[in-house]
Amino acid sequence: MRRDRRKQQHQQDAEEGIPYIPPRPEEQLLIQHLASFKADRILCSSHGRGQLAGFLASQLTESKVDCHYFDTHYAELAREYWEDADHPPKILCQPDLPEETYDAICIPVHQQGNAELTRESLQQAYQRLAPRGQLIAAVNNPRDTWLNEQFKEMFPKVTRLVKKRGVIYKGKEHGPLKKVRDFSAEFEVPLADGPLVLKTRPGVFSHRRMDAGGWALIKALDVIDDMTVLDLGCGCGAVGLAAMRAAKNVDVTAIDSHARAIQCTEENAKRNLSEDQLARFTTKLTHTATLAPEAKFDIVAANPPYFSQYKIAELFINAAKRMIAPRGRLSIVTKMPHWYEEHLPKFFDDVTFETIGHYTVVHGRE
Repeated sequence: MRRDRRKQQHQQDAEEGIPYIPPRPEEQLLIQHLASFKADRILCSSHGRGQLAGFLASQLTESKVDCHYFDTHYAELAREYWEDADHPPKILCQPDLPEETYDAICIPVHQQGNAELTRESLQQAYQRLAPRGQLIAAVNNPRDTWLNEQFKEMFPKVTRLVKKRGVIYKGKEHGPLKKVRDFSAEFEVPLADGPLVLKTRPGVFSHRRMDAGGWALIKALDVIDDMTVLDLGCGCGAVGLAAMRAAKNVDVTAIDSHARAIQCTEENAKRNLSEDQLARFTTKLTHTATLAPEAKFDIVAANPPYFSQYKIAELFINAAKRMIAPRGRLSIVTKMPHWYEEHLPKFFDDVTFETIGHYTVVHGRE
């Protein structure tokens, strides 16, 4: 039966001219389980190309099917994947689930995903359910207990279906939740002119505390009056906000691909900057670092993630190369400078290394 449903899905995509990309195991579990499912208003999330949402939209052509993402990179991949479909799902990228009511919300959960972000997403999903609406989730772990516990906290009755590749959970809306948790956090970053008070949310780098690498980058920036600064991959905005307050008449642009990062950065700017500074502080949600052609910066500051095998670091370097002003510099923080020693001289003539604690800030100048 499972092979038949996969074959059916594969054939359906081929008929619509869509190259087949297999869904992640947790999303495949939901596709198989919901093969004959019906509802008028459905919200899905995805770790891939929105395959579950696309499948449901193709089956339920009169239904509203939305697919939510936090990151614009993955949202754009999903839009491109479904753009030629006869009945594509609506792809959304925003910091929270849509403030709408749904008859069913379907969430694939990866067993090694961000636990706090998953908890908040499940809580929001419940709050978006219509009366007696269903929350349906699947995890790629047949021995799961964690997701089971999350469902039991929300639902008096939980349906648990154990499959070979994971577990599916279902619960029905039964009135307001008894306890609604606030997953945001606040912390301070000490600066010479007073602390930054920063708010973060699950999914935003770095949630609940100042990242030590980001702190090293702040110390190494050396911002002077009238500079323009790009905070590339801004997270909660700490580096860009510190740069703004380090000197007079500084202009800062903060960009990130994560909708929550931009949301937190904008809120933190309002908390920590004067009206005059706010007028010179700009944010943009983007995964391509595409700004106006004339946008040039004296400093491009970046703290790329380590998990990407330097792919994101290379993207950051290419973006910085395009946007650095004459005599400007890229400042990028790392715990592992050896890759930069080998690769950064391909982009910049002058490369220097500054050790701050357990981190190295690598500077590249034209």
